[in-house]
Amino acid sequence: MAGTVLDNEFHALLGNSSGVPSDYVREVAWTKRTLERWLVDKTFRDRFSEDPAAALKEIGSPLTPGQVLPFLGEEEPTDGETRELPLSARRYRAFLQEKLNHRAQLRAHGQTTTDRRMAAWRARQMKRCVGELGASRSQAIVHAPAAFELSKGCTVGCWFCGVAAPKFDHTWPHSEENAALWRETLQVMAATVGEPMRDAFLYWATDPLDNPDYEHFLTVFHDILGQCPQTTTAIGHKDVERTRRLLELARARGSKVDRFSIIAVSALNRVHEAFTAEELLHVECIPQNKGAAKSFRKSNSGRARKFAHKRSDEMVPEESSSTIACVSGFLFNMVDRSVQLITPCDASDRWPLGYWVLDQGTFDTGAELSELVENMIAQNMRTRLRLQDSVRLRPDVKVSVADGELRALSRGQRLTLAQADLDDLAECLTQGMDSAEDLAVRRERRVGVPLVQTLSWLNSLFDEGLLDEEPEPPANKPAPVTLGMPTKAAS
Repeated sequence: MAGTVLDNEFHALLGNSSGVPSDYVREVAWTKRTLERWLVDKTFRDRFSEDPAAALKEIGSPLTPGQVLPFLGEEEPTDGETRELPLSARRYRAFLQEKLNHRAQLRAHGQTTTDRRMAAWRARQMKRCVGELGASRSQAIVHAPAAFELSKGCTVGCWFCGVAAPKFDHTWPHSEENAALWRETLQVMAATVGEPMRDAFLYWATDPLDNPDYEHFLTVFHDILGQCPQTTTAIGHKDVERTRRLLELARARGSKVDRFSIIAVSALNRVHEAFTAEELLHVECIPQNKGAAKSFRKSNSGRARKFAHKRSDEMVPEESSSTIACVSGFLFNMVDRSVQLITPCDASDRWPLGYWVLDQGTFDTGAELSELVENMIAQNMRTRLRLQDSVRLRPDVKVSVADGELRALSRGQRLTLAQADLDDLAECLTQGMDSAEDLAVRRERRVGVPLVQTLSWLNSLFDEGLLDEEPEPPANKPAPVTLGMPTKAAS
C-alpha cells in the first residue's frame, strides 16, 4: 500500500512510499544525508562544532542545528526527551526503527524454511551466536540462507576487508550457458530452502559491480524468487549513471534497502553530487574511510587482522566480538561452481574470516547441486544429538556450581541448569570426556538419573546452542546413530 500511515504523524518509507508527502520525505532524507556527512567527513564535524548553522548551509542542508543535534549524542534519549524532539527528528527515528524492524523480519523469515533440518540448525546457530558474539552484535546478523559470488576476487582491495577478498581475477559473464546454470541453481535452492531463499544476495568477497552483467543476474533472481536482492557496493561512485540505472531497477522490483560502502570522503562527495537526498533515501552510506566517526569501527576479521596493532584506533576493541559474516547457509562462487556450508563465528586464528566452513563441494549442473546440497544438509544439519557425539559445552561458556545449581555464562548467555551430581556433570560438560551415550549410562548407574532423562536434557542443551559444534578436520567415522528422544526446554 502506497504511503502507509503509521499514525497521524508518521508514514512508512520502506517499500512503496509514493503516497508520502514530499516535505516528509525531504526532511527524513536530508536528516539521513546530513548525518552521513557528519559520520564520514571530519572536516564537516569540525566545522559543525564551530558553527553548526554555517556548516549545514555549506552542504546545502535545509535543516536547523536543532534538527540534527539529537542524533549526535552518545546516549539514547529517554521517552520524555524523545517527545520533546523536533518532529523531523522523531520521523527520522521512526525511519531508523522501520529499518531495524525490516532486519528483524529477515531474521524471523529465515525460520520458515521448508526443511525442518535446516530450520533447527539455523535456530541453533542463531542462539550460539548470541552467546558467542553477544546480544548486540548477534542481533545485527540476519543469517541469510545463501550468498552468491559472481566474480573471482574483488577490484577494491580494502585493507579492512572482513572476508579477505582476494585480488580480482575474472568474472562470470551472463552467457547462454551460464544463464541456464544460474536459473537451475536458483530453482534448486528455492526448492531446497523454500520462501526464505528470496533473502539471499549476490556478493561476498566480491563487489557486485565488478560484474558488468550484475543487473542481468539480479533480474533473473527477482523473476524466479520474487524479490530483489540487496546490493552492497564500494564502487557505486565510479560509474554514477550505471549506479543510477541499478537503483532504479532495484526500486522498481521492490528493493527496500541497498548500501554503499564509503571508503573515502571523495566517494561520498561524488555520491552526494550525483544523487539527491531523496534518491538515496533507501541507500545506506556506510562510513568505512579513514577519519570516519569513531562509532564506526572495523571488524577484527579477515584482512584487517593483519593491521590490528597498527590501526587499533580504527577497529573494534579486542574484548569485543568480530565478524561481518551474515549467512547461515550456502556460499556460492559461480566462477568455480563451488558451494560451502557456512555460519558466523567470532573471528580467531583458526577462523580468521569470521565464519565456520562445515562442508564444501563443486557442481556442474542443477541435478548435481541438488544432490550436493542434500548431502550437506544430511551430514551437518542434524536435529538431534547422536549417541556417539562428544557432549562438551562451547569453549566460550564458563560453568560454575553454587547453591545446588550449575550456572553457564558466556558473552551473551546466562543460564541456570538444575541437575543431580553437579560437580561431576560440570567437569564432564567442560572437558567433553564422554559421549552422550556414555554420560547418560554413567549417570544412571551412579546417581539413578534415568538414561532417557539425561539424553533429553542433553538435547535441550544442544537445541539452545550450548554444546560445541565447531567443525573438526575431516576423518573417517562410522555412520551416526541419531537419538530419538523428545526435546525439553533447558531448565
